[in-house]
Amino acid sequence: MEQEKCKKCGSENIIMVEYDMMCPEHYDGISEIMCNDCHARFGRWSEKELAEGELEKRGGRK
Repeated sequence: MEQEKCKKCGSENIIMVEYDMMCPEHYDGISEIMCNDCHARFGRWSEKELAEGELEKRGGRK
């Protein structure tokens, strides 16, 4: 299986983020992918780069 990579810098040093249960966008599973090298964050469903403080909407809602 091929290692997932950061969509911005190509690094394999990424983590899958599950939002805390107190978060209004909590989902029982991964909500975003964050790169430990360039610090870019991408939504699991939308695949768009998230701005600082922005959360991925549950299920990719807009």
